[in-house]
Amino acid sequence: MGQLNELLIKAAQPRNTEYLLADGEGLYLRVRPTAKVWVYRYKREGKEAKLSLGHYPALSLAAARKKSRAEAEKLASGADPRLARREDRERERVARLSTFELTARAWHAQAWKDRQWSAGYAEKVMRHLELHVFPWIGALTMETVAPTELVRCLHRIKDRGHLETAQRVREAVLHVYQYAVDIGTLPPAQNFVNNRTGGLPAPRARHYAAITDPAKLGQLLRDIAAYQGNVITRAALRLSPMLFQRPGQLRLAHWEDIDFEQKLWRCPAENMKMREWMKRDPRTPAHLVPLPLQAIQILRDLQPLTGPVGPIFRSMAKRSEATRYMSDNTINAALRTLGYDTREQITGHGFRATARTLVRELLGWDREVIERHLAHVSDEELGGSYDRATHLEQRRRMIQAWADLLDDLTLGKEVRPAQGEHFRSAKRA
Repeated sequence: MGQLNELLIKAAQPRNTEYLLADGEGLYLRVRPTAKVWVYRYKREGKEAKLSLGHYPALSLAAARKKSRAEAEKLASGADPRLARREDRERERVARLSTFELTARAWHAQAWKDRQWSAGYAEKVMRHLELHVFPWIGALTMETVAPTELVRCLHRIKDRGHLETAQRVREAVLHVYQYAVDIGTLPPAQNFVNNRTGGLPAPRARHYAAITDPAKLGQLLRDIAAYQGNVITRAALRLSPMLFQRPGQLRLAHWEDIDFEQKLWRCPAENMKMREWMKRDPRTPAHLVPLPLQAIQILRDLQPLTGPVGPIFRSMAKRSEATRYMSDNTINAALRTLGYDTREQITGHGFRATARTLVRELLGWDREVIERHLAHVSDEELGGSYDRATHLEQRRRMIQAWADLLDDLTLGKEVRPAQGEHFRSAKRA
């Protein structure tokens, strides 16, 4: 019979420092200033050790004695109770991550946190696994997945013509297996996934489809001018080649970002293509986009429909909330409606390559000024850290000259390449 009872336990009052009340056979109640905890004390190889059993009153006196006797039995059998508990916890952890799907989801959650993925990218990675891997090997334990089963998953994707997706899936699976090795749920010798798994050929490098022939660009601009679809989509189509920013930036633009007096669009960092931690850093500056007169007029015409606050290019679909943006596929869908192949001829993102090429060739502007307008950092050593010039005034002149040139191409005027008289070095300007 132990020395403690409920009355003694309840009567034990906290002191400035913790103290122990013995019950017998190694069981003690540790009375702390803020809590009462059951402890099993024992000696192993001449050294005293302690093992926490649980808090009182959540763990009653009777339950604490039962747990204490169980630990004493382990000690009598030659096992170290503290080491045995650690091994039990490790087995439980491994059991929780026994299948490929459970391990993959644990890796995904950790990678999202450690690498600071954007929500969109994290969703894409998990969606690939859910579509292409989990249905076939998700329920299998990591050590029982055969290499051929994974290879078949990859080849199902490749055989449908999605080689790049197959490559991305393989990369994700590679990380899952390495994660399993790192946390000890899979022996290193069983990690068979590498960059050659599946024998997939390297995907052919593809650039965004873009028009760089002035005459063909002029025809595209006339087609856009004649577009009979949604008014908001038409405005976005007209601004895309004129401002040549990323489609995501344009799609997420707000009226609050537009300064009509300064003729300036302040694109916040969270809408830019950059690492997630930079988007979240309040010190990351907005990307400044000067607006030519033609863009100002397009926006003023659109403002009565979607303004004066909120998304400029909001969705006009039925049941759409007033704060919902137009789809990220809207521009490409409109181009396809106009009869253009967005894989081979022109895509929304391709307007950047169009402008980058023709602003240089036809107007002769300095490459660095163009790159800054594209929101590319300086390619000089440490340029991103030290060279923070925006070349805003040069870009104002450049974008107005480009908008005027687009007007000329729309009218079918012949445009000759610059001979150097308009070449403006960023360093001299």
